[in-house]
Amino acid sequence: MEPSRMLTGREVFRVVWLPGSDLLLGTCHCGATQVAEGPIEVWEWLLAHPIGHTVPAAEDVPDPAVLTGAGAAP
Repeated sequence: MEPSRMLTGREVFRVVWLPGSDLLLGTCHCGATQVAEGPIEVWEWLLAHPIGHTVPAAEDVPDPAVLTGAGAAP
């Protein structure tokens, strides 16, 4: 079952696997992103908000359609 909508808000964090790699992309509710090799690293970064966070320029934010998860059609 595919989700019909994405949650948003100040309490929503996202961690997605980057297909074809061993990397995870963490996205904070503020729009800041961080690539990490493991879940502990990415969650520590997310939960340390705002330490280490800088909001990326619009062109640096990954397209959510590309990051829908494993098995998604390109």
